[in-house]
Order: sequence, then C-alpha cells, then structure tokens
Amino acid sequence: MKDLGWVQKNLIPHLIDYTIECNYYSEGDFGSLYAITFESSQKGGYIHFWGSGWFGVDVYDYEKDEEVLNVLLEDNEIEEQDQLLEKLKKILLPDME
Repeated sequence: MKDLGWVQKNLIPHLIDYTIECNYYSEGDFGSLYAITFESSQKGGYIHFWGSGWFGVDVYDYEKDEEVLNVLLEDNEIEEQDQLLEKLKKILLPDME
C-alpha cells in the first residue's frame, strides 16, 4: 500500500522545480488531514491524506489551463489509491521511470 511515507520518500524529493508545503490539520472533512500542496510554473495541486483513510489528489496544468487530475477515493479503495499515486508520479515526473 502506498501512503504518506511513500509520497515523502518517492515523490517529494524528486519535485525539484516545485514549491512544496506540508500541513497537518486535526479536523478535516474526513478526520485529521495531512495536506501536501505543490506548485511549479507548469503544474500545481495537492495531495490529501485523511486519518479516516480517504485520499484525494488534484493537479492543474497551468500551461494547458486545464485540470489534469481531480480524484477523491474512499478508505476501502486501496488498489485505486496506489494506482492514483502512480498516475500522479507520471504526471509530475514524466521523465522518471
């Protein structure tokens, strides 16, 4: 299962051209919330991990002026969450295998 630790180890260190902000909120829509926002001149968005297991990702492409990804998954959608993180990695780091 890919989780916050996976993002911190496999995604964030490679986002060299991005400004990263990490915040923790004890009361979010679905329990406590760990929010990661990222922004570059090309793309911006967020990754949300809720204490209840819900997971959300939003990515906007500034160059194309369009939303590339906007998904909210429930706690029981583990496989879909893993797939979403892989898709996010491909969008933000297309040259990385």
